[in-house]
Amino acid sequence: MELPRVTPLDPRHAVLDNPEVPELKRFCWKCDSPVGRRTDSAPAHSAGECAHCHSPFNFRPILSAGDLIAGQYEVQGCLAHGGLGWIYLAMDHNVSDRWVVLKGLQNPLDFEAHVVALAERQFLSEVTHPAIVKIYNFVKHTARPHMPDGYIVMEYVGGRSLKTILDQYGSDRMPAAEAIAYVMEVLPALDYLHSFGLAYNDLKPDNVMVTEDEVKLIDLGAVAAMDSFGSLYGTPGYQAPEITETGPTIASDVYSVGRTLATLVLDLGRDHNGDHLPGIPDPRTRAVLRRYPALHRLLCRATAIDPHQRFPSAYSMYSQLAGVLRMVLAIDTGTEYPQRSVEFGSMRGDFGIDTLIAQSDGMVNGTQHTSRVDPADIAAALPVPLIDTQDSSANLLSPLLHSEARHTLDALHRTHSRIRTGAIAAPATYELEAALTAVRAHLDLGTTMAANDLLAALAPRYAQDWRIEWFNGIAALLDHQPERAHRHFDTVAGMLPGEIAPLLALAASAELAVETAIGSDPLPAWQAAASESYRTLWQVNHGVITAAVGLARRLVADGRTLAAVQVLDQVPHSSRHYAVTRLTGCLLLVSRPAAEITDSQLEAAASRLEEFAHEPRAAQLRVIVLGAALECLRDGRTVRNNSMILGYEISETGLQQGLETSLRDLARTVTDRFHRYRLVDLANYVRPRTRW
Repeated sequence: MELPRVTPLDPRHAVLDNPEVPELKRFCWKCDSPVGRRTDSAPAHSAGECAHCHSPFNFRPILSAGDLIAGQYEVQGCLAHGGLGWIYLAMDHNVSDRWVVLKGLQNPLDFEAHVVALAERQFLSEVTHPAIVKIYNFVKHTARPHMPDGYIVMEYVGGRSLKTILDQYGSDRMPAAEAIAYVMEVLPALDYLHSFGLAYNDLKPDNVMVTEDEVKLIDLGAVAAMDSFGSLYGTPGYQAPEITETGPTIASDVYSVGRTLATLVLDLGRDHNGDHLPGIPDPRTRAVLRRYPALHRLLCRATAIDPHQRFPSAYSMYSQLAGVLRMVLAIDTGTEYPQRSVEFGSMRGDFGIDTLIAQSDGMVNGTQHTSRVDPADIAAALPVPLIDTQDSSANLLSPLLHSEARHTLDALHRTHSRIRTGAIAAPATYELEAALTAVRAHLDLGTTMAANDLLAALAPRYAQDWRIEWFNGIAALLDHQPERAHRHFDTVAGMLPGEIAPLLALAASAELAVETAIGSDPLPAWQAAASESYRTLWQVNHGVITAAVGLARRLVADGRTLAAVQVLDQVPHSSRHYAVTRLTGCLLLVSRPAAEITDSQLEAAASRLEEFAHEPRAAQLRVIVLGAALECLRDGRTVRNNSMILGYEISETGLQQGLETSLRDLARTVTDRFHRYRLVDLANYVRPRTRW
């Protein structure tokens, strides 16, 4: 997607006219007590002595415009105040008068801050990532007697911070798609740091700069080694709650990413210190979370209280965020954004395609018909979770992923025997992967008891593996327990918010639950859940025809027949189900009371039928369309723009002749003798009277 263009600014315009640290941000460097605050009897002071530990503080900039640092860098003024001190804009006279940033310490007596600055300098000198600010130099300057100060010289990143961009929206928040895109630009940089065993620790909108053509992380003063327990720097409201116990981890960085994204799209409120309140709001109180359920799921997982429940890596979060972005864009634009799954194989088939069109058979031949989808068809169509190609078991088990179920079980038995005898060595993860492969095979065979036993044995040791929940959901479907299946699939959707396979499973299980909830209080909730999941999936990917037909079924059940026709009309011409869905739309247009059928709808139904005159069900639908036209005529209406329909004159005699001919043609195609007799009798009944 295209992000809003950031107009480049003259760096001098970024200099603060009156650099001042807000009172709420003034704390003693030694004891962390509030300092420099106004009271009823005294104004606020930017310099002085802490009342608790008597340590000196000074929040005024040390450098002034015009100061020359190390004979090379001319200070232009202050840009901002960071966690460790003032940040200055300067001009490098030794290198083409390029703009640079000087980052110094607010209090030179703060030994811990010196250690952090030194660590930042050493780290930045080794970092080479396009999304991380570059370090050029480290210099010293004596602005106060006998007290030299050190300054890190960094690349000047023009543009605006995410905080500034967010402030431009005023009381509104940033559009979800835009916010997601910015965060996705940051995640590869975090993944790069994590590959070195380092955590960023202080991600927030203030520390992300957006320029004309890139997004960069700045202010790496809080970067620390994983699991270290030294001085931890971060920002309340963004920092993971467990970091004081675990130290910096990938999970703590993932938490700060989730909080950053949440502050961009949501008003989280603030506490008495001005920090964002913890937690993700209830979707019932936030329109953006109701509009984008996948975004809500992603934020909940990224900011889960238990760090083990969060995304396992920045790359994993990036992959799911890409899927969420596609869903958001599809909802916003009405254009599909299909994607290739990183967790599932392709769909193994379709289910429920013929459930609406088959109603025409029942209408014509009088047989009983149910539109309920078969759980076995759902289980057989849903995709299979992929084996991680980096997993040590992949070479052994990948060939079995799409094998016939009995062959898979036999191959697993032979492999297990060879491992037990020492003929081959088993990878550390073989037990889990082999068990899940066996579960998939048992479910394909319908032996859910064996599958459930394997899953129950795996659950205590591999509780964080979403595949266990997925297969539990499949087993519940086959055991005709749709509500339990829906709970399992909902857990998977929460862990993989950017994937479409859980959405399809949620929709199907909710639709099955409608059948068991008829007449009960949960019925509307199940109906809404099925419709929402089918609709989101169809908006994202018009290749999943199952979703279009499923959504059409729910719309028909809600009495919104014409809306169902509109959905079916979106099926692409290239789909092998194009004819079926077009004929389904034909049926829906005319299988209503004559008073509700307009002339244009009748014409549209006839046009669809003529387009697919050679389809097997065309003969049945021909009878229905002509019968609907006759009912409309008897209701006192005619087709305005045409005097013929399906080759017959629009008159009572003409339509009766058409019905008679169509019924006799249909009778010639049926194999059941008594059914053929009934159709001939019906033809004789509707034929026009030729003699009184």
